[in-house]
Amino acid sequence: MPHEIGKVDEIVIRILNLSLETDTPIFIGETNLQHMKDEHPEDFMKYGNKISEILQSPDFVAKHPRKDSIEFIKKYYDEEVEDYVLVAVRATKSNIHFARTLFVMADEKVVQYNAKEALKPYKKP
Repeated sequence: MPHEIGKVDEIVIRILNLSLETDTPIFIGETNLQHMKDEHPEDFMKYGNKISEILQSPDFVAKHPRKDSIEFIKKYYDEEVEDYVLVAVRATKSNIHFARTLFVMADEKVVQYNAKEALKPYKKP
């Protein structure tokens, strides 16, 4: 049974110019968790317990240009390694938002996002 793990707050809506209600709930279900475990097992083992934290206090947000997803990105430092951990949220056809995937962004992807100015800093007022 899906359960709520976060919200799309007014800051994210404003930064990404989204047409969503403030505090739109974000859910996660067994299918989403299984996808994360299957597709990104090491990343999920390391950061799977941080999904709510990433959604509630990301360092950056982005909008995927083709997949129409909202990306919540948080930086973690581990033994001098800097991981940009991305949680992608997409709406179903019935407009229910789900955390679809979680993975550590490749360094090249971080560079590409920065070059395109796609990583929008998330700052609470």
